[in-house]
Amino acid sequence: MRRLILLCAIVCALGGRAYGQGRTLDIYFIDTEGGAATLIVTPANESILIDTGNPGTRDANRIAKVAKEAAHLTAIDHLVTTHWHLDHYGGVEELNKILPIRHFYDRGIPAQTLDDPEHFPALIAAYREASKSASKTVRAGDILLSRNINGRALTLKCLVASGKTVPDSPAAKANPFAQGEKPMAVDTSDNAQSLGVVLQYGAFRFLDMGDLTWNVEYKLVSPTDKIGLIDVYQATHHGLDISNNPALINTIQPRVAVFNNGPHKGGHPSVVATLRKIPGIKAIYQQHRNLDSKPDENAPAEYIANEKEECEAEYIHISVALDSKTYCVAIGSGGAQKLYQTRQYKPFP
Repeated sequence: MRRLILLCAIVCALGGRAYGQGRTLDIYFIDTEGGAATLIVTPANESILIDTGNPGTRDANRIAKVAKEAAHLTAIDHLVTTHWHLDHYGGVEELNKILPIRHFYDRGIPAQTLDDPEHFPALIAAYREASKSASKTVRAGDILLSRNINGRALTLKCLVASGKTVPDSPAAKANPFAQGEKPMAVDTSDNAQSLGVVLQYGAFRFLDMGDLTWNVEYKLVSPTDKIGLIDVYQATHHGLDISNNPALINTIQPRVAVFNNGPHKGGHPSVVATLRKIPGIKAIYQQHRNLDSKPDENAPAEYIANEKEECEAEYIHISVALDSKTYCVAIGSGGAQKLYQTRQYKPFP
């Protein structure tokens, strides 16, 4: 066992994909100042980008820089847009000019929006143009990607879309963590319509649910658990407290959580507190220090990518070993790597 940990530590030290092109599963959480852009590169060098940050060149340039310099990509194979808020789909137009996007997935394009009538017409027109009006509408239960890589299955599955979840399994038992729920007021915004996906590679599992909110999160774990245990949890909705229902967090029991928060958005103290109580939690990483919270309500400094409001836009990088049994997390390309065992992996004694 000690030899396994030592070997994995050496792999971490070699810097993820530098260890060998296509030899690891890599996830990059890119700083969009409280927006969202999560880049996944499979061991077969196939790329998936979940959301594109804000309109304009700043976020598009940041995504392209990580994609080109860290992941060595020349295009984005698959773009998944979780919902129609400008901090999640606004960067499509500019990004597509720098880095071609080949396939588009979303929950379906609405005729109009009540959330952002000022920007929606122009931004959705740009999205249609980039996708050539050929994006695929995703529904709960759809498999967006299914690959066999060196004998290990890699799948990207939609668990929730447009407020509807995958069904309960008839054989599943009632979820004990879903008792005594206190629902919030009904959320009529597009957040509640977000796509939520689970990426599984071998034993490793990663969950990203866009900006899904409290009541729909609860539907995913009640009356039975429709998600399963998770290794890395991208804290929903940037770590805001109108999302991150404790019933869901207690059900999935993540080993590592990552906040794609901004200096004044997300990373809410109550969400941090909920995660810290999870048995087996190893670390919470933040894109930014929450400057409106107390020091002890943030993660320790070594787990925060950007300490100041005026920042260098450091990213958070997760590199999953080819055998899926361990993964490393680091801040940017030069930060210290920390090694974790996959949540569902039980090593031989």
